[in-house]
Amino acid sequence: MAVFAMSNLNAQEYRITKGGVTDSLPIPGEPDETYALYTPRDYTPDKEWPIIFTFDPLGRGNKTASLFRLGAENQKYLIASSNIDLKAKPIDSIIKIATAMMNGVLQTLPIDASQVYTAGMGEGAQVSSALAHIYRNMAGVMAIGNSFINQAYIDKNNPYMFIGLAGKKDYMIYEIEDYVRFYDDMDFPTDVYYFDGKENEWPSAQVVSNAMTGFTLEAIKSGKRKSDPVFIQNLFENEMAYAETLRRTREYYSAYEKLDRMGEKYEDFKFEDVIDDKKKEIKGSSGYRSQRNNFKQAISFEREQQREYEHLLKADIMTANFQNIGWWAYQVDELEKLKTGGGDAKSNMAYRLLGYLDFVSKREFDNIVNSKDPIDIKIFVSVLRTAINKNDPEAYLKIISLASADGDQETALLYLEDLLKTGFTDMDALYNIEGALDLVFTREYNELIKKYLGESKFFN
Repeated sequence: MAVFAMSNLNAQEYRITKGGVTDSLPIPGEPDETYALYTPRDYTPDKEWPIIFTFDPLGRGNKTASLFRLGAENQKYLIASSNIDLKAKPIDSIIKIATAMMNGVLQTLPIDASQVYTAGMGEGAQVSSALAHIYRNMAGVMAIGNSFINQAYIDKNNPYMFIGLAGKKDYMIYEIEDYVRFYDDMDFPTDVYYFDGKENEWPSAQVVSNAMTGFTLEAIKSGKRKSDPVFIQNLFENEMAYAETLRRTREYYSAYEKLDRMGEKYEDFKFEDVIDDKKKEIKGSSGYRSQRNNFKQAISFEREQQREYEHLLKADIMTANFQNIGWWAYQVDELEKLKTGGGDAKSNMAYRLLGYLDFVSKREFDNIVNSKDPIDIKIFVSVLRTAINKNDPEAYLKIISLASADGDQETALLYLEDLLKTGFTDMDALYNIEGALDLVFTREYNELIKKYLGESKFFN
């Protein structure tokens, strides 16, 4: 691979690999913060380039830049991918570091200021969306699984493209659709993509590349990029190939919906007849109608179920209705079964409902355990969490803490064993539970730990 030298604002020189990812480049003014950079194989400093700044929740800059590599190489983008751990820092600090990264790159590399984009997943999608409120010349945002809007900072006279992506198993799929509708109402250019994935997952490189064509085609339409018929034809054929893959794997409804969105996306480039012919072919497939009906039925049921879950969960928490814990566990078990035995539409719905239950119960848990609510409410919401998410150690530890403080060692020991059955092995956490000092010195407590972990701190 060819390399070239890049000097940052502090006159430090770094060797950058063309056609590859160069990691751990320092962010000016932010000690210990870095980013990864991808440049296409034909990169030259003699021209200005479009750029996408990407944000992963865990700061996996190298991996994220590599994910965008396919689209960046084919569509000629630079990718600057943050190594900021978004889960470990407050939002004001994150925005400060992200802004410093953007400014450093924009002042160091030959960037086309009219083609600056951001992209992110989960918390990274929120950061990428927020940056559009700060950088007034933003050309587009790609938000995967989440987003952020502050209407006070959105300028209707300075629109940017919003591309929403959501996993078919992600309960945030409807939130993404709401964000797209918001931007549609603002008359901003939009696009939406669905992929086979859950919350907190990136789509495949092919899906990312297809989504990037939204930025590219919009830039061509607005005159920011040269209109090259051969280049546009290649973009179109790549997306058609993806739709054909869906058809060949008998995902007829997904293929049809993909083509339907392509019709809008490519409407200015005279591909209508090709798309319409393929849509007619798919619509005539034997499985299309049943898949469409199953999808619509699942969506209708799911939305009603979400509303019911939210209402019942809050009612049970308010009354600390321990008798209904079994009902919630039953709901989870039934959804788990549906994940593998209900067909694609119902399976995806089950994943989304489980994700939604996990999200709502965790939200209520976090609010209540840190509040001044009575101890029975706190114990109930903690027990409820273990019924909905059997692998959440925080809920088990909280029950042990609360039960011990309340003098109920039997309940504390019961949930200690349930926690250990999940495979929990953090010995330090087990011996540093708030309010459980007397319990951890008991023989029963230590014998349970030794039974599952092979050793204990006391009574060995």
